[in-house]
Amino acid sequence: MFDITRRTVAAALVALACMAAFTPTQDLVAQETTLTGDWGGVLSTPNGEIELVFKVAADEEGALSTTLDVPTQGAAGIPCTDTSVDGKKLHISGCQIPGSGGFDGTLNEEGVMVGDFNQAGQMLPLELKPVAESESE
Repeated sequence: MFDITRRTVAAALVALACMAAFTPTQDLVAQETTLTGDWGGVLSTPNGEIELVFKVAADEEGALSTTLDVPTQGAAGIPCTDTSVDGKKLHISGCQIPGSGGFDGTLNEEGVMVGDFNQAGQMLPLELKPVAESESE
């Protein structure tokens, strides 16, 4: 009887170890989903402030795409050609604006994307925060 109990406990421990190895942690699930959505911020330039909203989406296969809205200038749906995520880092480039443009940033513990907006070879600091759907329309 002692041998059966030991085997049962050993089998249960192996099963738990396998479940832990193949179950995504909460951090990984959050990391995969938090970078999609609308990210907005205000860019400070020598000519004034410009509101920017990057709309990052994933298709059914997980491929990312981004469009850029510039509400300050009445522009919406500007396509960007390259979007990628590496952990908590977001890279967007090829936004079809004069001089091309993009953003590189890292998600911090407060849920803010801290990085730089680049256009025509210039880089300016930009912080992006999640935008509620009603705010971005």
